[in-house]
Amino acid sequence: MVVLKTILSYSGLHRQCVKSSIPWVVLLAVCLFGRMAEAHYGGGTGTPDDPYLIYTAEQLNEIGVDSQNLNKHFKLMADIDLSGYTGTDFNIIGTSYTKRFSGVFDGNRSKIHNFTYISGDRDYVGLFGSVGGENALIKNLGLINAIVDAGTGQYVGLLAGNLREGTIRGCYARGGSVSGRDDVGGLVGRSLQSTITDSYAIVSVSGRSDVGGLVGTNQNHVSPLRPVSTNMISNCCATGNILARINAGGLVGHNWDGTIANCYSTGSVSNEFGWCLGGLVGRIFGGTVTDCYSTGKVSGYLEIGGLIGGNREGIITHCYSTGGVTGTQQVGGLMGSNSKGSVGACFWDRQKSGLSNMCGEQDESGTGCDDGCAKITTQMQTASTFLEAGWDFVRENVNGTEDIWNICEGLNYPQFTWQFVAGDFNGDFRMDFTDFALFAERWMSSDGGFLWCRGADLTGDGEVGFDDLKAFADRWLTDGIPISTAGVCLIIDDFESYNDLDPDDPESNRIFDVWVDGYNNLLENGCTVGHFFPPYAERDIVYAGEQSMPYYYNALFKVAKAERTLNPAQNWAETGAEVLSLWFHGDSMNGVTPMSVVLNGCAVYHDHPEATRINAWTEWIIDLKYFVGVDLAHVRSIAICLGDPSKLQAGGTGLMFFDSIQLYGPG
Repeated sequence: MVVLKTILSYSGLHRQCVKSSIPWVVLLAVCLFGRMAEAHYGGGTGTPDDPYLIYTAEQLNEIGVDSQNLNKHFKLMADIDLSGYTGTDFNIIGTSYTKRFSGVFDGNRSKIHNFTYISGDRDYVGLFGSVGGENALIKNLGLINAIVDAGTGQYVGLLAGNLREGTIRGCYARGGSVSGRDDVGGLVGRSLQSTITDSYAIVSVSGRSDVGGLVGTNQNHVSPLRPVSTNMISNCCATGNILARINAGGLVGHNWDGTIANCYSTGSVSNEFGWCLGGLVGRIFGGTVTDCYSTGKVSGYLEIGGLIGGNREGIITHCYSTGGVTGTQQVGGLMGSNSKGSVGACFWDRQKSGLSNMCGEQDESGTGCDDGCAKITTQMQTASTFLEAGWDFVRENVNGTEDIWNICEGLNYPQFTWQFVAGDFNGDFRMDFTDFALFAERWMSSDGGFLWCRGADLTGDGEVGFDDLKAFADRWLTDGIPISTAGVCLIIDDFESYNDLDPDDPESNRIFDVWVDGYNNLLENGCTVGHFFPPYAERDIVYAGEQSMPYYYNALFKVAKAERTLNPAQNWAETGAEVLSLWFHGDSMNGVTPMSVVLNGCAVYHDHPEATRINAWTEWIIDLKYFVGVDLAHVRSIAICLGDPSKLQAGGTGLMFFDSIQLYGPG
């Protein structure tokens, strides 16, 4: 595919102004036009105190053709929908190493929806193709349902293709996908001597080499001209699935002398012939990874690890992994290979991973691979396992005072303290009157361990009293952290609890007993949930965790419907949620038929005419306002349907997979 090049650019017009062959009247008109364009946008002059204001898609698209303003300050003033720009229509902001965006773009906590860029062979692709400079900054910006396909291009990310000596802070990409050849990331393709903090990506990522859920390559190449670097990826996460051949990780594909701290990933990383695949990082060549974890499955061929694929000269400390790991050569529960690197105070779940060896291979110069660090699930969900290894937890000062980790013992693995919001008792990541009511119920009690460790004993003195009331008041009406876990208001179904036990067993919880299908009435309902033989839930094609829902459908002049009754009815109005999110995975051979989600009988249809044929995990985000007439304070049922009952047609047959149905709040 030939890359569409910009025909008219203000920089080009500026060069024409100095050519003597053009009449002076034309020169004057062109130059004036250029200056007027600079002053337009939605207001402002582009300075730190008076940034250019961006209100519309047209104004955002204008930035990319105005090279004179790539070093200016911009501020997004409203949510913007870019669905009007398809293919290569959008003017990427910063198109090469020499034409970089070096200014400041403040997203102002607004969102850009439906950014799309499809090209067969372009490098430096993203909303920002190339960003760099010591003052370069992109902050507080969200991308919703963005799709980028750069074909054989490199330096590809939804937000930024290439980031050099710049900063990204408080940004995210939720929904959509990104693909290219090399240096491909869910948020940033390549980060060189740069800082990325408080950011996340929930997108599918694919490529050939150096591919990561958040960043493709994180490189800290320090030159003699600039010996000091602030390179860091911190307080970040990625939850999308990764498909790549070489150097692929749930968070970062290739970490080259870079620093990664306080980060996690949950997506699967896979390629049948893959080399250097890891749940968190695919390949490390120098640098450090500290206080991180991964939970996704990893499968490949050579140098495959639950946390790290291949480690050469890197330092790994205070990390863990829990996902299943499969491969052929150099396969380890935590790490595929360790050459001249060191590992310290790290663990993995040997039950979930299926492996009892920490490293697939360690050469004579590598240190730290210790099979004794394999733990069973109950040990991995116990604080003492980590405290004895020197991990810095809340309410202890022996191992440090930063309070990096927290844990709900017996319920979950360790998580970062920024994933917990003290005083948020109902788990909506905002402290308001609902939390105050729950706090009041525990007044003067000694019980601080309710509601998934969000205890009312905020000061930890053993009693809920006036000191806790003061701590609660200090946080009144504050929101949680601006990354993925802070957005989740309610998990409707993550499909992790289903089992294969017979119905006479009191612990039986089969997926088709909860999601009622048409198995006993296939003439009217063409849906069958679950596989026909155990395991009934899907365990290979999974978006997050260990299981997803297989959904066989026959929509030939009928509707396929799987419905879950919510008993008691759920009050979604009190959660603060704005959108419903679910992930689906189709197949290119599936029959085409309308897909909908139904709440209390009200259906909202997916707008992609061939959604059932999307052969990758894709997030479907539905604004709750589109469920017209539904009482969100009393949601009785949720159903997933294929086919339109008002227009029965030859919709075909096929197999879909669904996972991670959740409610999200603002941000």
